[in-house]
Amino acid sequence: MSNYSGAIAGWFVTESNKLLWSCIIAAAQFLDVIKDVFPFSKLHKYAASLTVVLELLLIDAEDEWEKIYIGQIDDQAIIERRTRLRKLQLEAEQKQFPEGFAPSHKLVALATEEARAYFLNTYNIEAKP
Repeated sequence: MSNYSGAIAGWFVTESNKLLWSCIIAAAQFLDVIKDVFPFSKLHKYAASLTVVLELLLIDAEDEWEKIYIGQIDDQAIIERRTRLRKLQLEAEQKQFPEGFAPSHKLVALATEEARAYFLNTYNIEAKP
């Protein structure tokens, strides 16, 4: 019985306030159309794309680190692979943020601390900056 009363109430509200609901629907459609115009929306979209690319790079870097940790890679190969990963990171940042990408210092410090904790917990070694 309550489903019917809710439907009747909803019908009454929309019937008695047609102009209001028309304005709400029009405003929602307008905002949906212009959402990419706002800088925050664009930055969020680009940041989300960059996050996916950086996650993939992280997987590659972790794979490289595992090989380094077990002594499978010599020093020269370590330098080459680190350089390759850094270039891929820069390319991804430039693609998503052509005007530049500057993460906040607070977030960089937090990420650095989390990386140190990860290395300590996972490999029982102290990561160097």
